[in-house]
Formats: sequence, C-alpha cells, structure tokens
Amino acid sequence: MQTLAEERGGPFAGQPLPWLICALVAAGANTWAVLALTARQSKWKPLELLMCALGGAHALNTALPIAMYAVLQLRKRASASYQWNEGLCKVFVSSFYTLTLVTCFMVTSLAYHRMWMVRWPVNYRLGEPRKQVLQTLTGVWLVAFLLCALPAVGWHDTSQRFYHGRCDFIVAKVGLGFAVCFLLLLAGGLTMGIVCVVVALAQTLRASRHSEPTVPRIVVEDVHGKRRASLDGSEPPRTSRQLTALVTALVLLYTLLAGAPMLAVSLVSVRDDIDEPWMIAVMVWCSLGQALIFPSALTLCKRYRAGWKAVRTVCISLLASDEDEWPGKRLHYDAGYEDANFEMPNGSDAGPAGDETCDGRDNMAEYFPETYTLHGLRQVERMQFLQVRLQVI
Repeated sequence: MQTLAEERGGPFAGQPLPWLICALVAAGANTWAVLALTARQSKWKPLELLMCALGGAHALNTALPIAMYAVLQLRKRASASYQWNEGLCKVFVSSFYTLTLVTCFMVTSLAYHRMWMVRWPVNYRLGEPRKQVLQTLTGVWLVAFLLCALPAVGWHDTSQRFYHGRCDFIVAKVGLGFAVCFLLLLAGGLTMGIVCVVVALAQTLRASRHSEPTVPRIVVEDVHGKRRASLDGSEPPRTSRQLTALVTALVLLYTLLAGAPMLAVSLVSVRDDIDEPWMIAVMVWCSLGQALIFPSALTLCKRYRAGWKAVRTVCISLLASDEDEWPGKRLHYDAGYEDANFEMPNGSDAGPAGDETCDGRDNMAEYFPETYTLHGLRQVERMQFLQVRLQVI
C-alpha cells in the first residue's frame, strides 16, 4: 500500500536513490576536507578546530540519518508492505535534528570567533580562544542532543505519533513544543551568524584601508631563556582577508541554501499543520546541500587545500598512533623546545597561505631565544619577552 507522500508525490516520489548517492559523496568529501585540514596544520588554531568540527558534523549527518532515510525509503519502494520501525524512526528524527542544530551552531561559532578575532584582537588572544572553542563544541552538542532526544522519549504529539506507519519527520508532526524550540534556536543561530559575519567583514575592510595598531607577539621564557609559551601577534592583511572571506562565504551560503529554506519550511508546516512531499524533499536536499558547501569552499581556498600525498601521510600517522610521525614534530624536538605548538619557519605566517609575517630576525628570536635575548642583541619589533622563574621540585 502506498503512503500518502508517495500517492501525492509526483516528481518527488522517486528520489531515494539520488539522496543516497549524494549522501555518500558528501560524507566522503567532508571526510577528505577534515583530513586536508589536518594535513595543513602543524599548530592548531581555534578557527581550524571549528572547521574540522563542522566537517565532522556534515559527514555524520550524511552518513547516518540521510543515508538511513534513503535506504529505508528504497526498501519501502521495493516492498509495498514494509513499514517504518518505531525505533528506527525515533533514531532518525533525533539524529537528523541534532546534527541540523549542531551544523547551524557551528557556522554561527565560526562567524562569532572571526568577529572576535578581527574586532578585538588583543582580547581574543588573551582570552584563551582554544579553550573557548572546546567549551563551545561541548555546549553545542549538549544542547542539540538534549533537545532533539526528547521526541524519542515522549515529547511529541500523542494524538498522532510521527512514527506510526511512516516516519513524519517534519517538525509540525513531531510536536508543537519541539517545533517552537527548534524554530527559535535555528532562527537565533542564523541571525547571530549574519550579524557577526557582517561586523567581521566591515572591520576587515576598514583595517585594510587604514593602518591598524599591531598586536605584539608575546613570548614567555624561563630564567634560562627557554621558551615556555607564546601568544601570536597580528595577522598579515592578506591572511586576514582570506580567512574573513572564507568564513563569510560559508555563513552566507549556509544561510541562503540551507538555514533559511529549512526555517521557512518549518514555519509553514507549523502554521498550516501540514506535511507535504515537497517539504520532505526540501529538508533532505538542504541537508545534502549544506554538507557539500564546506568541502567545496575549502577546495577553492588555497590556504586549506591539500594533495592526496599529504592526506595519505596524515592517514598513516593516525593509523600508526605514533606522535613522532606527525609532520613537524621531529623538527620541534630538533630545535630544542618542549612546546608542541611550535612551528618551523617556512617563509609564511602561522598558516600555510604563504603570507609574510616576520623577517629573519623574528625567526631567529623564535628559535634561538637564549642567544637572541640574553646576549644583548636587539629585540624585534612586535615581539615582547616575559621571563618567569620556574620552581624546581
């Protein structure tokens, strides 16, 4: 017996196979993007951590709920008597909306951290941004999971359950309370992301036209001149423009191609209390589209593009689980430092974009601080050294 969606579906009824193919492609593309980011980073920064988390969320979204939905729909088309299992439907709805909210919050966090970086650079560097990113990731996953797991344990419309016969995953059919919470969080995330990216873009353009005060690079040393910690200085103008343009593109494309359509469909379903086949198609295609935005943007950005050899090296290092095999790790030890976040000079800035951020004296002070600072040589501009006495127990 055909479902109501298949009876009225028209051109939307025969899409499970394209959904499955696109889901597998998107999962592979996002996995490749995460590995490419890993291959290009020897010193992880907060923005790169958020990008990896976003790529991981996309890969999970396409590999689990979207692929599961496509496979079960294909099975249902092959056997007219097949019905959705209650447990599978609950798992699909909870995982689909959890990863949808996680993706929205990740994009918003990217815009917020970029705005914080370019608008208040000193406060950003002194505010432990990496720790803030880890706390953000924990909070995002916790909030999304707690809200979206509630329909599976009983917070849904008891008069017409969404998992009976077929899996009605449009928010209006799940429950009014869940729909209102989902709409508020999605709309809030989209609005905050747009505001943050506009502020970041305006600040970056203003800084490129006017000379902005530079942020000093602070290096903490012990009394023997050995480097213990450091805070990065100002970004080169080219790097700042590249990163702001990348974050702006991700936020705007996500808002136009995924966030806004999902919000509109959810609002229409709640207002009219309907579950049309075109709504299902829009929700699924928007999820697939947002998963393809991220790897496409990274491929077009030279800063984070990596070849298959570099990705293969990362995969071998991950499988070997040997810290000494990571790129740049042996160089850090050869330089005589214990700081694993140290980078070797390669004529570029802190990232792999190839922007000039320091001259030879900066490299000299960075890798030989005991010679450069304790023997009376000149200190470099935009670099401050702090000496701390370490207590030996």
